[in-house]
Amino acid sequence: MGSVYKKHVTRAMPSGATVSTKRRRATVKELRRDPTQATVSELVATWRDRTGEKQTGLVVVGADGSQRVRVESGTYYAKFRDGDGIVQELPTGCHDKQAAQAKLKEFERITELVLGGILTSEDADVSTWQAVPMTKHVADYIDDLRGRGVHPDRIKTSETYLREDCAGCGFRFLRDLSADKLRTWLRSQSSMSAAVYNWHSELWVAFGGWLSGKRMNGKRSSRTGKRRIGSNPFDGFGKRDTKQDRRRVARSLTVDEMRRLLKQAQRRPLEDAMRVTRGPRKGELTAKVTPERRQVLERLGFERALIYKTAILTGLRLNELRTLSVNDLSFGDVPFIVLRSDNEKNRKGSSVPLRSDLAAELRQWVAGRAGDELVFRVPGGLLRILNRDLVAAGIDKIDERKGRVHLHALRHSTGTHLSAANVAPRTAQAVMRHSDISLTMNTYTDERLLNSAGAVELLPELRLESRSNPSLVAPTVAPRVGELCHLGAIPDNSNELADSGEKRKNPAIHREKQGFSESGWRDLNSRLLRPERSALPG
Repeated sequence: MGSVYKKHVTRAMPSGATVSTKRRRATVKELRRDPTQATVSELVATWRDRTGEKQTGLVVVGADGSQRVRVESGTYYAKFRDGDGIVQELPTGCHDKQAAQAKLKEFERITELVLGGILTSEDADVSTWQAVPMTKHVADYIDDLRGRGVHPDRIKTSETYLREDCAGCGFRFLRDLSADKLRTWLRSQSSMSAAVYNWHSELWVAFGGWLSGKRMNGKRSSRTGKRRIGSNPFDGFGKRDTKQDRRRVARSLTVDEMRRLLKQAQRRPLEDAMRVTRGPRKGELTAKVTPERRQVLERLGFERALIYKTAILTGLRLNELRTLSVNDLSFGDVPFIVLRSDNEKNRKGSSVPLRSDLAAELRQWVAGRAGDELVFRVPGGLLRILNRDLVAAGIDKIDERKGRVHLHALRHSTGTHLSAANVAPRTAQAVMRHSDISLTMNTYTDERLLNSAGAVELLPELRLESRSNPSLVAPTVAPRVGELCHLGAIPDNSNELADSGEKRKNPAIHREKQGFSESGWRDLNSRLLRPERSALPG
């Protein structure tokens, strides 16, 4: 026989809660432990929830020593033994006890059908999970992602998107899942780019597969999980073309822009401290800075410039720069950076070669530091700092035709200048650590900075003969009658016709006046059409 109950959950102390001491009568168990204690003192927290209703909870001490509050769950849970003899505890999603008991009867009825051989255990699982709220399914899926070792940032984004989409589409239970509802909801978000749309699409396809029993082991999948639904309702959910809707197109920096950026990044911390901010001398670099402060600011500027330079010459991503430690640097005959699998985006682990001058600067930068110490102190507001450095260097952040400059655009600059330096595409792909070479050659290569004119000059030379060659140019003026002419030239007698005032009405009469009979004219034409057989008489 099953039962319904409300769970006691412990959570962080609500903001604005007041803690007070209250006395209550001791329970039977407490009296058995200490018969002299008829009453018990305990701490109780009181607060108001988002709706303004007054809430109370017992104050307990957490594992870290902080105060937490223990409260009852808002909905009932059902506890029963399924057809396989396993005790199950499932949420009913009901706030009313009688409604929760009705859910429990449904679960017990499914158990009886399994015991009677009418339903299989898998079918019973699918039926049982239908009454579980979507919040429970999402929480279980997120726990599965954590168990697979997925990156925390991806887990956080997945949980946020799933909860937002469930609220927007009205997905409260598994029976509410619908690809059409999800598609309508995503299309209604006008500010959503094609890339984010595809992110949601891939997430729901994966989540639907997980609900239908699909489990991932690395890159391999199997149907070894418990099915919560019969099939994936989002299988084949379409995507949008990211090439037609790119909101944040990265612009690669030119060589001159990169040099100006590094120069201003190194100088700006000290210049900002020396710049007068008010008065008649506002804007001048005349403010006094102590030698100690100057040394700190110069080191800060050098670190920022070194961060930019490392990003440009290695193609490291922001998180890879942030987690880079001294032990990850190798300064042997061929200097390189070792990227650990837990710090790299694709979780494979790889090595990135270092340019010799960058290796020398990094060696000097980390000299005397512990191996587990971070190479750079990458600030959380690095994008804001980059924007100010761009302004100081006179570099436009946003260009309507070329795109915008941001932190990841430094990695785009790496790929672009590798192509501009005629590096083989396969080698550039290895440096950029891309799984698909089209990503290296298309997305991470800015064709506007490539030497297209120089590339055209490398094509084979194809010469044409000069126009001054007389064998290729027809005569522009034919000789007069009675003069020798080139083969195919027609005598020019326009001046004579003009002087006589005659008009050429009959071609035959005209030919006779010029000394040609009709038969002679036909003979001349036949000779002209067959020059290889005869030539004009001298």
